[in-house]
Amino acid sequence: MNQNHLDIKKIALVSTLLAMALVIDFVTGLIPGLNVSMPLGGRFFNLSLLPIILIGLVIGPLYGIIGAVLYGVLTFYMDGYALAYFTEDFLQASLVFMLDYVIAFGALGLSGFFKKGLETPLNFIVTTVTVMMIRWLSSTIVGALLWVTYASYNEWTQDLLNNVGQNAFLYSGIYNILYTLTSIISISVIGSLTLKQLNILKNQFQSNPIRLTNQ
Repeated sequence: MNQNHLDIKKIALVSTLLAMALVIDFVTGLIPGLNVSMPLGGRFFNLSLLPIILIGLVIGPLYGIIGAVLYGVLTFYMDGYALAYFTEDFLQASLVFMLDYVIAFGALGLSGFFKKGLETPLNFIVTTVTVMMIRWLSSTIVGALLWVTYASYNEWTQDLLNNVGQNAFLYSGIYNILYTLTSIISISVIGSLTLKQLNILKNQFQSNPIRLTNQ
């Protein structure tokens, strides 16, 4: 297959999966139960991350990371509260942008290093858990450095901070792991149940060339 044709296929698939992620995020945000979030942000059932993880699994780590970072940037702009920080504190905004969006979402593209991630349900679950926990680590760091100062805005988060002895990293780790685990479970279940279809997608992508020649 011509390299240009292959690159076009990859770009097309990245665009399609990014669009799917945005649609899933919008639709699930309207459905009671699926739109439940933590007090200061973090959706419990973030199913929109499944297409982002699939980018790496189908195309590989390079496009996987690029696609995941692009999704992070798009999410940053859609989260108006995050963008607003640039008008108040550029340093804090940059920290949020890098750790909460670029690195946290970009970590999902590391799924591309799991060459057998779609072979069995167990492989898929291991892949999902790994990349999501890297995302959790990045979110925990920025949470401990910045978001902990907003704990007093909500009674539950303030109680959590008090219960961990005002330990910012422990507070942030617990806060972020709650919605991370529920997202891991929901993504793992849906991905495992649709593994056959996902493998068909991967096989079709790898076997069917795009023809751009004039007829």
